[in-house]
Amino acid sequence: MGQSLDELRARYPGAVAYRFGASPEGSAALLALVRAGRKRATCLAEAEVEAGEAPPVVGRCDIAVDFEGVPQLVTRTLELRRVRFCDMTEEMALVEGEDEDLAGWREGHERYYRRAGIFHPEMGLIWERFELVEDLA
Repeated sequence: MGQSLDELRARYPGAVAYRFGASPEGSAALLALVRAGRKRATCLAEAEVEAGEAPPVVGRCDIAVDFEGVPQLVTRTLELRRVRFCDMTEEMALVEGEDEDLAGWREGHERYYRRAGIFHPEMGLIWERFELVEDLA
């Protein structure tokens, strides 16, 4: 059996548990991209932070869980940038590892944020570059 969140938080003080994706399939696909070394960034809407989601902190290790809440990865935040959705650069979007170009990133993220009811072309995002510290699989 894997390590519990409590055990991991003891090893990584201050760690926050977070989840990639909005479905079990999406979460599994994004975790696989991190494991493969393709995904080294993500973004969080400022509206999600205002609604209570913990923001990333440079230098902090956090715990990525799967859709069932089982710890999968430990990541460390290396860089944060505040950017409006409309100002996202292709360079930043491609580090997220999900799309082949900025247009694909915009399409997928707009769809995601519309489903969440928070999309606006000028909405604020927190773009996070991270490194994989530990794969718990």
